[in-house]
This record gives sequence, structure tokens and C-alpha cells, in this order.
Amino acid sequence: MTVQKDKQITRKDFLKGVGVSVAGVAMTGAVGSLLTACAEKETDSKAAGASDSVKRPEWPFKYTKLDVEKVKARAFNAYKTKGG
Repeated sequence: MTVQKDKQITRKDFLKGVGVSVAGVAMTGAVGSLLTACAEKETDSKAAGASDSVKRPEWPFKYTKLDVEKVKARAFNAYKTKGG
């Protein structure tokens, strides 16, 4: 007579397997982002020209006082048009 044991997985083994799987997926994603970060940037003339034409605002931004009534009206209109 052979004794047949039902192989049951414990909670500890299950969580260990899930942790290893999640770590593997995270490492795969990290390797992919490292590979794209190491790639050379394109030296396309269009891309270089497009970045120069965009004017970036100066930082830190200058403080401007807001009109409370205009802010209220804008928030109310945004709430009504965007559906809350």
C-alpha cells in the first residue's frame, strides 16, 4: 500500500512566492527603465528647435493676489461643467 499525501501549501509559503513574484516584476521594470535611460538622446533638428521655442516661466513664481469673487465663480463654473 502506498500512502498518498495531499500536498498543501502553507500561508507562509504562499506569501513567500507572491513576494518573490512581485520582486521579479519590479526588477524587470527597473531594468527596462535603466536601459531607456542609457540610450542616447536623439539629435533631430526638429526636436532641438522645438525645445528652444518653448519659454519656461521663471522660478520662483511671483506672487499675485487673486480676486476672491473671480476664484469662486471659476470654481463654481468648473464644478458645474465638469460634473463635480
